[in-house]
Amino acid sequence: MITFGRMVVLVYDYEEASAFYVGTLGLTVAADVDAGERRYLHLTFPGQEPVGFWLLKAETEADAASIGRQTGDQPCGVLYTDDIHAEHRRLAGAGVAFSGPPVEAEGSIHARFSDPFGNAFVLVQITAA
Repeated sequence: MITFGRMVVLVYDYEEASAFYVGTLGLTVAADVDAGERRYLHLTFPGQEPVGFWLLKAETEADAASIGRQTGDQPCGVLYTDDIHAEHRRLAGAGVAFSGPPVEAEGSIHARFSDPFGNAFVLVQITAA
């Protein structure tokens, strides 16, 4: 059996990334290990451990060039909510950069946003039963 663990997200700065993912989005720190030249910062979704993000600081020029474009023009991930309008207001009020207001589509409402490094995500509320 295979299960999903963590998605890797490249960042420029651990503290800024932690402030966003923990302080703004509400993830929790599962592990924060200083391993010499590397730091392992694993964040999980409350009540959904061990699923989450592994934030990695860019170490090379190629890494740094990939930040915000790890998946081309597509989002890094999709995050679900049961109340997109409330979450959109909360996150926008906290300074999260949305590309626009929530958009209704067949079976869902979604809004695209970026972390402080340009990594894109989609916030989705499923509306179809």
